[in-house]
Amino acid sequence: MEPAAPRHEMAGQPSGTVDIAEAHLEPLELIRLSELVVRAGIEMLSSGTSGLRVRELMRAAAFALGLDSFAAHVTFTNIVATVGIGGIYRTQVAEIRSPGVNSHRIAALQKLTRDLKDTTITPDELEARLDAVESAPPQYPTWLLTVLVAVACASVTLLSGGWWHEALAVLPAGALGFVVRNRLGRWEINHLATVLVSAAVACLTYVGAANAIALVTGEPSSRLAAGFICAAIFLIPGFPLVTGGLDVARIDLGVGIPRLGYAAAVILAITVGVWVVAVPAGISPDPVPSLVAPPALLWTAWVLASFFAVYGWASMFNTPLPMALTAGLIGVLGNVPRLLMLEGGVPVHVATFTACVVMGLACAVAGRLLGMEKIVMTVPTVLVAIPGSSALRTLLYFDQRDVVSAMENGVSTMLVLIGMVAGLACARMLTDPEWAFTRPDPPWGRDLASLSVRRLLPRRGRSEAGGGR
Repeated sequence: MEPAAPRHEMAGQPSGTVDIAEAHLEPLELIRLSELVVRAGIEMLSSGTSGLRVRELMRAAAFALGLDSFAAHVTFTNIVATVGIGGIYRTQVAEIRSPGVNSHRIAALQKLTRDLKDTTITPDELEARLDAVESAPPQYPTWLLTVLVAVACASVTLLSGGWWHEALAVLPAGALGFVVRNRLGRWEINHLATVLVSAAVACLTYVGAANAIALVTGEPSSRLAAGFICAAIFLIPGFPLVTGGLDVARIDLGVGIPRLGYAAAVILAITVGVWVVAVPAGISPDPVPSLVAPPALLWTAWVLASFFAVYGWASMFNTPLPMALTAGLIGVLGNVPRLLMLEGGVPVHVATFTACVVMGLACAVAGRLLGMEKIVMTVPTVLVAIPGSSALRTLLYFDQRDVVSAMENGVSTMLVLIGMVAGLACARMLTDPEWAFTRPDPPWGRDLASLSVRRLLPRRGRSEAGGGR
């Protein structure tokens, strides 16, 4: 049987006539402008920031390119955008294959957003800017990143009630788990399976390292559980958790709810990976005993741990060095009061809320003062308050069918997470009119952070501080 003739030939027209005629009807320039606007949005969305910032960049790019109208629907993994010029409109859909976090790219694209406001740009210039952002190399070599992540996990162990024995065992566990996660990610294994396997490997390595240290020292650890969950703490979806909560606070539900759903799925995968090791290893769900050490030594360890935990996480997110160091200092500024409140008997969720407000405000002021992006610094700082210990106890008590204890720890975990997000949302509303108001023209032109900077800086430096916005 002979194949059917092409449709245009069946109509008695020469080959290619219909294609050429249709090509003349296509708004080719509008198509290119639309693709550039959507590409800018996809670059920002795939970097892990909030839906508000995605739309900000796309809107700035659209009007800088000379388009008359712009509208976009942004979700966690998709963008539907409509642009128009001269009464002709084009709608385009794009998606990202898998969520990710890249703080350096967020900062570069935020700078691009500011550069595009109230100006014009050619398509070639915008394409070159996007190419430069996309092709930027990582801020840290893989070996250094592995070391920093391991140090961050050990630092969180100290903040969670562990001491040198547990922190030392976490170092190889966190490093090996991070290497496994990166390797499986490069092979494009299912993301949740990657998280589960990496958590199991990290926890299993921790148990082995802790037992090896106990054999050498002859002193079994009485706080084994303090470092157990911290070996896999680098897997916590900090950016989706925080940005999803902030999106919900702005009633940007199309982005926020799926982002929080993704974070919940990742946390569940971590939980399963931890559980398959915790049960056969006999990890006790009982709270670890209090540390007995000289107060000066204890607080020195906690201050250093607060800095290196935040700095290590910031590095894992590919945060530029100045921002990572600033985030580490802000982490100390916020976490030390939290620890003091906990020592004074303040409920953990109240202490966490207060600390997150302090860190959110500090990030806003530092961002204005030093010309840095708030969200890039904010997320790593609040991760020192992650309730890993109570989450682990919830899991183990459920396994032992102690439902009452499991519910108590589960509620405590949820209250701390809510306190984290609520504290950041409160700080963001106090320092950013776009978050405090839903109207497009907020009643004040400058946020509280910029006003604080104007009062703190001498007159000579005011213009420099304003230029960092």
